[in-house]
Amino acid sequence: MSSYQANGYWYGEGRSVPEAVDLLNLMRRYREAERRMRAATRGSMGMNETDMSALRFLLAEHRKGVTPRQRDFAEELGISNASVSVLIDRLCRDGYAERVVHPADRRSVGIVPTDYSDTEVRGTLHRMHEQMMDAVGTLSEDERVAAAKFLEAMIRSVEIDDEPSRPSAGKGVVREGALPSR
Repeated sequence: MSSYQANGYWYGEGRSVPEAVDLLNLMRRYREAERRMRAATRGSMGMNETDMSALRFLLAEHRKGVTPRQRDFAEELGISNASVSVLIDRLCRDGYAERVVHPADRRSVGIVPTDYSDTEVRGTLHRMHEQMMDAVGTLSEDERVAAAKFLEAMIRSVEIDDEPSRPSAGKGVVREGALPSR
């Protein structure tokens, strides 16, 4: 008997090799554990989810050598310019960011992270990131390839397609000018 025990509404008896539903349940458990960790992190830093997303974006842009403007935050986070202004005010007030003259356009305002924000995020997330890297480090090269293939397929399966839904071929729908298949 394996550690993959029947647990959930998708399947029955435990198996020694994880089946598709076992992996889906493990994904669900991971998502829930990550959700709880993110909530605890936001709580310890006194931030809401949008603030945390903005800080991650700011730090990622900074690592690339980019100084984002408020409009970049609005675009990245999908929120209004007014909401971004309030969000940036909060990040600046709490010591996570500063408004500066934008290096590429001196008439514009850029947002940069403070040393405090980088230190705070690293300090808060360092142990978790180390544990995640340790977990990945236990995988062989073939297992990492299989895991990447699986995760990429899962991402594709849940990504929202911007194209309108089209009926599947063979479902009784005939496109104009096409003959029904037999």
